Amino acid sequence: MDTRGVPLRQPDGQIVHLGITRDVTVRKRAERAAGLLAAIVDSSDDAIISKNLNGVITSWNKAAERLFGYTADEAIGQNITLIIPTDRRGEETEIIARIKRGERVDHFETVRIRKDRTLLDISLTISPVKDLNGNVTGASKVARDITDRKRAEQVLRESESRLRTLSEKLDSEVRARTRELELRNADVLRQSHQLRELSWQMLRIQDDERRHIARELHDSAGQLLTVLAMNLSTLSRKAREKAPELAESADEARELVHQLTSEIRTNSYLLHPPLLDEEGLQSAVSWYVRGLAERSGLDIAFKISEGFGRLPRELELAVFRLVQESLTNIHRHSGSKRAEIEIFRTPEQVLLEVRDEGKGISREKLADIQSRGAGFGIRGMRERARQFDGELTIDSNGQGTLFRVTIPMSKNAAAAIEETPIQEPKTQIA
Repeated sequence: MDTRGVPLRQPDGQIVHLGITRDVTVRKRAERAAGLLAAIVDSSDDAIISKNLNGVITSWNKAAERLFGYTADEAIGQNITLIIPTDRRGEETEIIARIKRGERVDHFETVRIRKDRTLLDISLTISPVKDLNGNVTGASKVARDITDRKRAEQVLRESESRLRTLSEKLDSEVRARTRELELRNADVLRQSHQLRELSWQMLRIQDDERRHIARELHDSAGQLLTVLAMNLSTLSRKAREKAPELAESADEARELVHQLTSEIRTNSYLLHPPLLDEEGLQSAVSWYVRGLAERSGLDIAFKISEGFGRLPRELELAVFRLVQESLTNIHRHSGSKRAEIEIFRTPEQVLLEVRDEGKGISREKLADIQSRGAGFGIRGMRERARQFDGELTIDSNGQGTLFRVTIPMSKNAAAAIEETPIQEPKTQIA
């Protein structure tokens, strides 16, 4: 309460005192609030400035002194343009207009100038100041230094720009390199195709040459040996009559001629069995299996699907050579006493499986064969399969090895085979 005593003179001249008491609770609360607000403003890390509607600075806290370099005595009474660069004076006009309309400006990022003429990046929040009647009388500004953030953003933008440039350059280089690799890959594929064509031509030439040599051995050498055997028979007969001591030598010579004839016939058939052209794959493989079993002592089981029929000539020769090479590998390298051959066919494919019960192929050697196709004549076998878009796979362990060849049949080739139900073979070694 605010109490005052006022002396009053009565008409009779007597003096009395008038006591006046007034409730100042609201004012005291306002003074305390103003004091608290002033303390908060003065201790704030943000620069807090107030100004009237003419732009004249009316308050300036300590953070404003630190930020802009002007003391409160230097700033208060000056126009706010004291800290506004010349090229940004238009911002103040717009801000005053908005404040007069009672609007608030939040987080307005701009540039202000310090006493030492250096520029600051700041973020402003500007609020209208109103009197008790709600009339706008000025504005308060809260300024925060965002120079470090702006610098960080600039560094980030520059970094992003460099990264974008680097990425675009890298992308361009990757595209160029990819294109170069694609061209090289196409060239490699073209060369690979040419090498494969050359390999197939060499196989065809080899088969043709074998066929030619087999024919020459059979027709020329075979006929000459036949005539020689006949002459030796005549010589032996006459020797018994006129020179008995020469008869035994003539008989021995004739026997040698018979052995040579047999060897030439066998080699001729191994080079190119005539049964393959005359009767087909089943007869040719059966003949070859019987002969190899007699020569090597290898126990060979041969199965072929019933009603197998004929295949195109070149395909029959390829399957026969695959059987021949597989059995040769078993005889020379596996140590197995037994081999099994199975040939199946459907309208879609021909399947050949040759397995043994030998020592198998080591993991390292098998990996080398699978990756490079080298060893045991595998490259030639693989090329023969590829000649007809076929695939050769090898499965081996300590109990034996399985060679499996799958050759797809074209529509025309499939038409040459009778359709017969086929029992699906086993594909793994026990």
